[in-house]
Amino acid sequence: MRQSRFYPLLLLIATGVALGFAPPFAKLAAGAGIPMIGFAFWQNLLGGLLLLLLAIASGARPPLQPRHLRYYAISGLITLALPNVMVFLAVSQVGAGLPSIVYAFPAMLTYIFALTLRMEKLAWLRAGGIALGLAGILMILLPRSGPVDDAALPWMLLALIAPVSLAAGNIYRTRAWPQDAAPLALAAGTLLGAALWLLLGGVAFGAVHLPMGSLDADWVLAAAGLFACLSFIPYFELQRVAGPVYLSQIGYVMAATSLGIGTFVFGERYGLITWLAVLVIVAGIALVNRRPAAQ
Repeated sequence: MRQSRFYPLLLLIATGVALGFAPPFAKLAAGAGIPMIGFAFWQNLLGGLLLLLLAIASGARPPLQPRHLRYYAISGLITLALPNVMVFLAVSQVGAGLPSIVYAFPAMLTYIFALTLRMEKLAWLRAGGIALGLAGILMILLPRSGPVDDAALPWMLLALIAPVSLAAGNIYRTRAWPQDAAPLALAAGTLLGAALWLLLGGVAFGAVHLPMGSLDADWVLAAAGLFACLSFIPYFELQRVAGPVYLSQIGYVMAATSLGIGTFVFGERYGLITWLAVLVIVAGIALVNRRPAAQ
Protein backbone atom coordinates (compact mmCIF):
# COMPACT_ATOMS: atom_id res chain seq x y z
CA MET A 1 0.00 0.00 0.00
CA ARG A 2 2.90 2.35 0.66
CA GLN A 3 3.69 2.37 -3.06
CA SER A 4 0.22 3.65 -3.94
CA ARG A 5 -0.30 7.36 -4.53
CA PHE A 6 -3.51 7.00 -2.51
CA TYR A 7 -1.61 5.84 0.58
CA PRO A 8 -1.66 9.30 2.28
CA LEU A 9 -5.37 9.69 1.51
CA LEU A 10 -6.18 6.29 3.05
CA LEU A 11 -4.17 7.21 6.16
CA LEU A 12 -5.98 10.55 6.35
CA ILE A 13 -9.41 8.93 6.22
CA ALA A 14 -8.49 6.22 8.75
CA THR A 15 -7.06 8.77 11.20
CA GLY A 16 -9.90 11.25 10.88
CA VAL A 17 -12.63 8.63 11.22
CA ALA A 18 -11.09 7.11 14.36
CA LEU A 19 -10.48 10.53 15.94
CA GLY A 20 -14.02 11.59 15.06
CA PHE A 21 -15.34 9.31 17.80
CA ALA A 22 -13.55 11.24 20.58
CA PRO A 23 -16.06 14.13 21.05
CA PRO A 24 -19.11 11.79 21.21
CA PHE A 25 -17.28 9.64 23.77
CA ALA A 26 -16.47 12.79 25.78
CA LYS A 27 -20.15 13.78 25.74
CA LEU A 28 -21.16 10.33 26.99
CA ALA A 29 -18.49 10.49 29.69
CA ALA A 30 -19.71 13.88 30.88
CA GLY A 31 -23.23 12.49 31.06
CA ALA A 32 -21.92 9.64 33.25
CA GLY A 33 -20.36 12.15 35.65
CA ILE A 34 -16.73 11.61 34.62
CA PRO A 35 -14.62 14.82 34.83
CA MET A 36 -13.14 15.76 31.47
CA ILE A 37 -9.51 15.77 32.63
CA GLY A 38 -10.07 12.32 34.11
CA PHE A 39 -11.70 11.11 30.89
CA ALA A 40 -8.85 12.46 28.75
CA PHE A 41 -6.30 10.81 31.08
CA TRP A 42 -7.80 7.35 30.71
CA GLN A 43 -8.30 7.81 26.98
CA ASN A 44 -4.62 8.58 26.44
CA LEU A 45 -3.28 6.14 29.04
CA LEU A 46 -5.22 3.15 27.69
CA GLY A 47 -4.52 4.11 24.09
CA GLY A 48 -0.82 4.65 24.86
CA LEU A 49 -0.46 1.30 26.63
CA LEU A 50 -2.09 -0.52 23.71
CA LEU A 51 0.25 1.24 21.29
CA LEU A 52 3.23 0.43 23.50
CA LEU A 53 2.35 -3.27 23.39
CA LEU A 54 2.02 -3.10 19.59
CA ALA A 55 5.32 -1.24 19.28
CA ILE A 56 7.19 -3.78 21.43
CA ALA A 57 5.59 -6.71 19.59
CA SER A 58 6.65 -5.24 16.22
CA GLY A 59 10.21 -4.54 17.37
CA ALA A 60 9.70 -0.75 17.51
CA ARG A 61 10.29 -0.21 21.23
CA PRO A 62 10.17 3.56 22.02
CA PRO A 63 13.68 4.98 22.67
CA LEU A 64 14.16 6.49 26.12
CA GLN A 65 17.09 8.88 25.63
CA PRO A 66 16.58 12.40 27.05
CA ARG A 67 15.81 13.91 23.62
CA HIS A 68 13.15 11.27 23.02
CA LEU A 69 11.59 11.83 26.43
CA ARG A 70 11.52 15.58 25.69
CA TYR A 71 9.77 14.85 22.39
CA TYR A 72 7.13 12.70 24.09
CA ALA A 73 6.51 15.34 26.76
CA ILE A 74 6.19 18.33 24.41
CA SER A 75 4.29 16.45 21.72
CA GLY A 76 1.92 14.94 24.29
CA LEU A 77 1.22 18.34 25.84
CA ILE A 78 0.48 20.40 22.71
CA THR A 79 -0.90 17.62 20.50
CA LEU A 80 -3.24 15.95 22.98
CA ALA A 81 -3.37 17.03 26.62
CA LEU A 82 -4.00 20.76 26.19
CA PRO A 83 -6.34 20.72 23.14
CA ASN A 84 -8.29 17.69 24.34
CA VAL A 85 -9.05 19.21 27.72
CA MET A 86 -10.05 22.55 26.18
CA VAL A 87 -12.43 20.90 23.70
CA PHE A 88 -13.83 18.31 26.10
CA LEU A 89 -14.60 21.00 28.70
CA ALA A 90 -16.45 23.00 26.05
CA VAL A 91 -18.33 19.88 24.90
CA SER A 92 -19.55 19.23 28.44
CA GLN A 93 -20.87 22.80 28.75
CA VAL A 94 -21.90 23.94 25.28
CA GLY A 95 -22.66 20.87 23.17
CA ALA A 96 -21.09 18.42 20.77
CA GLY A 97 -21.23 20.68 17.70
CA LEU A 98 -18.47 22.99 18.91
CA PRO A 99 -15.51 20.60 18.52
CA SER A 100 -16.19 20.26 14.80
CA ILE A 101 -15.71 24.01 14.41
CA VAL A 102 -12.53 23.97 16.49
CA TYR A 103 -10.97 21.05 14.63
CA ALA A 104 -11.52 22.78 11.28
CA PHE A 105 -9.07 25.60 11.98
CA PRO A 106 -5.74 23.75 12.50
CA ALA A 107 -5.48 23.09 8.75
CA MET A 108 -5.32 26.79 7.92
CA LEU A 109 -3.13 27.62 10.92
CA THR A 110 -0.71 24.78 10.17
CA TYR A 111 -0.32 25.98 6.58
CA ILE A 112 0.31 29.55 7.77
CA PHE A 113 2.90 28.34 10.30
CA ALA A 114 4.58 26.15 7.69
CA LEU A 115 4.78 29.05 5.22
CA THR A 116 6.18 31.35 7.91
CA LEU A 117 8.88 28.81 8.85
CA ARG A 118 9.57 28.08 5.15
CA MET A 119 8.66 24.44 5.56
CA GLU A 120 6.22 24.83 2.65
CA LYS A 121 6.12 26.90 -0.51
CA LEU A 122 2.92 28.69 -1.43
CA ALA A 123 0.87 26.36 -3.65
CA TRP A 124 -2.43 27.83 -4.71
CA LEU A 125 -3.98 24.42 -5.38
CA ARG A 126 -3.18 23.20 -1.88
CA ALA A 127 -4.24 26.47 -0.25
CA GLY A 128 -7.49 26.41 -2.21
CA GLY A 129 -8.20 22.84 -1.14
CA ILE A 130 -7.71 23.65 2.55
CA ALA A 131 -9.89 26.75 2.23
CA LEU A 132 -12.56 24.69 0.48
CA GLY A 133 -12.57 22.18 3.33
CA LEU A 134 -12.93 25.00 5.85
CA ALA A 135 -15.82 26.44 3.86
CA GLY A 136 -17.55 23.08 3.93
CA ILE A 137 -17.22 22.87 7.72
CA LEU A 138 -18.71 26.36 8.11
CA MET A 139 -21.59 25.44 5.79
CA ILE A 140 -22.45 22.57 8.15
CA LEU A 141 -22.10 24.37 11.43
CA LEU A 142 -22.89 28.06 11.13
CA PRO A 143 -26.56 27.71 10.18
CA ARG A 144 -27.09 25.44 13.20
CA SER A 145 -24.98 27.23 15.78
CA GLY A 146 -27.00 30.40 16.31
CA PRO A 147 -25.90 33.30 18.49
CA VAL A 148 -23.52 32.63 21.35
CA ASP A 149 -25.00 33.63 24.70
CA ASP A 150 -23.00 35.11 27.57
CA ALA A 151 -22.84 31.77 29.41
CA ALA A 152 -21.38 29.91 26.41
CA LEU A 153 -18.90 32.59 25.31
CA PRO A 154 -16.14 31.81 27.87
CA TRP A 155 -16.24 28.11 26.97
CA MET A 156 -16.02 28.86 23.25
CA LEU A 157 -13.07 31.20 23.80
CA LEU A 158 -11.42 28.49 25.90
CA ALA A 159 -11.93 25.96 23.11
CA LEU A 160 -10.21 28.27 20.60
CA ILE A 161 -6.92 27.53 22.37
CA ALA A 162 -7.16 24.03 20.89
CA PRO A 163 -6.58 24.79 17.16
CA VAL A 164 -3.53 26.93 17.92
CA SER A 165 -2.08 24.14 20.06
CA LEU A 166 -2.91 21.49 17.45
CA ALA A 167 -1.29 23.49 14.66
CA ALA A 168 1.82 24.07 16.79
CA GLY A 169 1.91 20.34 17.48
CA ASN A 170 1.74 19.52 13.77
CA ILE A 171 4.77 21.73 13.14
CA TYR A 172 6.72 20.61 16.22
CA ARG A 173 6.40 16.90 15.48
CA THR A 174 7.88 17.40 12.02
CA ARG A 175 10.67 19.76 13.09
CA ALA A 176 11.72 17.65 16.10
CA TRP A 177 11.00 14.19 14.63
CA PRO A 178 13.64 11.72 15.94
CA GLN A 179 14.99 9.93 12.89
CA ASP A 180 15.93 6.85 14.92
CA ALA A 181 12.39 6.13 16.12
CA ALA A 182 9.53 4.40 14.32
CA PRO A 183 6.16 6.18 13.94
CA LEU A 184 4.47 3.58 16.16
CA ALA A 185 7.01 4.19 18.93
CA LEU A 186 6.54 7.97 18.72
CA ALA A 187 2.76 7.56 18.81
CA ALA A 188 2.94 5.43 21.97
CA GLY A 189 5.33 7.89 23.63
CA THR A 190 3.14 10.85 22.73
CA LEU A 191 -0.05 9.33 24.18
CA LEU A 192 1.73 8.29 27.36
CA GLY A 193 3.33 11.73 27.61
CA ALA A 194 -0.12 13.29 27.33
CA ALA A 195 -1.43 10.92 30.02
CA LEU A 196 1.31 12.11 32.40
CA TRP A 197 0.38 15.76 31.87
CA LEU A 198 -3.30 14.95 32.37
CA LEU A 199 -2.56 13.04 35.58
CA LEU A 200 -0.71 16.08 36.93
CA GLY A 201 -3.60 18.31 35.87
CA GLY A 202 -6.14 15.98 37.42
CA VAL A 203 -4.29 16.00 40.75
CA ALA A 204 -3.87 19.79 40.66
CA PHE A 205 -7.55 20.48 39.90
CA GLY A 206 -9.04 17.60 41.86
CA ALA A 207 -10.35 15.96 38.69
CA VAL A 208 -8.85 12.48 39.03
CA HIS A 209 -11.31 9.75 38.10
CA LEU A 210 -10.97 6.18 39.35
CA PRO A 211 -13.07 3.55 37.54
CA MET A 212 -15.62 2.27 40.03
CA GLY A 213 -16.81 -0.81 38.17
CA SER A 214 -19.86 0.96 36.75
CA LEU A 215 -20.59 -0.51 33.34
CA ASP A 216 -22.29 2.68 32.12
CA ALA A 217 -19.17 4.75 32.76
CA ASP A 218 -16.27 2.33 32.32
CA TRP A 219 -17.20 1.14 28.84
CA VAL A 220 -16.83 4.73 27.61
CA LEU A 221 -13.26 4.88 28.96
CA ALA A 222 -12.36 1.53 27.40
CA ALA A 223 -13.88 2.46 24.04
CA ALA A 224 -12.18 5.88 24.01
CA GLY A 225 -8.82 4.26 24.78
CA LEU A 226 -9.28 1.72 21.99
CA PHE A 227 -10.15 4.40 19.43
CA ALA A 228 -7.20 6.53 20.59
CA CYS A 229 -4.96 3.56 19.81
CA LEU A 230 -6.61 2.95 16.44
CA SER A 231 -6.34 6.62 15.46
CA PHE A 232 -2.67 7.01 16.32
CA ILE A 233 -1.50 3.92 14.46
CA PRO A 234 -1.95 5.77 11.13
CA TYR A 235 -1.55 9.29 12.63
CA PHE A 236 2.25 9.37 12.88
CA GLU A 237 2.69 7.37 9.69
CA LEU A 238 0.61 10.01 7.90
CA GLN A 239 2.80 12.77 9.31
CA ARG A 240 5.94 10.91 8.20
CA VAL A 241 4.85 10.39 4.58
CA ALA A 242 2.79 13.54 3.92
CA GLY A 243 3.96 16.29 6.28
CA PRO A 244 2.14 18.54 8.77
CA VAL A 245 -0.08 20.48 6.34
CA TYR A 246 -1.61 17.41 4.73
CA LEU A 247 -2.10 15.80 8.14
CA SER A 248 -3.93 18.86 9.44
CA GLN A 249 -6.91 18.01 7.20
CA ILE A 250 -7.96 15.28 9.62
CA GLY A 251 -10.22 17.90 11.23
CA TYR A 252 -12.40 17.86 8.13
CA VAL A 253 -12.73 14.07 8.21
CA MET A 254 -13.45 14.20 11.95
CA ALA A 255 -16.34 16.62 11.38
CA ALA A 256 -17.79 14.45 8.61
CA THR A 257 -17.50 11.43 10.92
CA SER A 258 -19.38 13.25 13.68
CA LEU A 259 -22.07 14.11 11.13
CA GLY A 260 -22.40 10.44 10.22
CA ILE A 261 -22.60 9.39 13.87
CA GLY A 262 -25.34 11.95 14.47
CA THR A 263 -27.32 10.67 11.49
CA PHE A 264 -27.00 6.90 11.78
CA VAL A 265 -26.51 6.43 15.54
CA PHE A 266 -28.42 9.25 17.22
CA GLY A 267 -31.07 9.67 14.53
CA GLU A 268 -30.35 13.32 13.74
CA ARG A 269 -31.60 14.72 10.44
CA TYR A 270 -29.80 17.31 8.32
CA GLY A 271 -30.87 19.45 5.40
CA LEU A 272 -29.64 19.49 1.82
CA ILE A 273 -27.03 22.19 2.53
CA THR A 274 -25.32 19.90 5.02
CA TRP A 275 -24.86 17.11 2.49
CA LEU A 276 -23.67 19.64 -0.11
CA ALA A 277 -21.11 20.76 2.45
CA VAL A 278 -19.85 17.19 2.75
CA LEU A 279 -19.24 17.18 -1.00
CA VAL A 280 -17.35 20.48 -0.66
CA ILE A 281 -15.14 18.95 2.05
CA VAL A 282 -14.40 15.91 -0.14
CA ALA A 283 -13.54 18.21 -3.05
CA GLY A 284 -11.15 20.18 -0.83
CA ILE A 285 -9.34 17.04 0.29
CA ALA A 286 -9.11 15.90 -3.34
CA LEU A 287 -7.47 19.20 -4.33
CA VAL A 288 -4.84 18.91 -1.63
CA ASN A 289 -4.26 15.26 -2.52
CA ARG A 290 -3.36 16.24 -6.11
CA ARG A 291 -0.12 17.72 -4.81
CA PRO A 292 2.66 15.12 -4.30
CA ALA A 293 3.12 14.38 -0.62
CA ALA A 294 6.11 16.05 1.02
CA GLN A 295 8.66 13.52 2.22
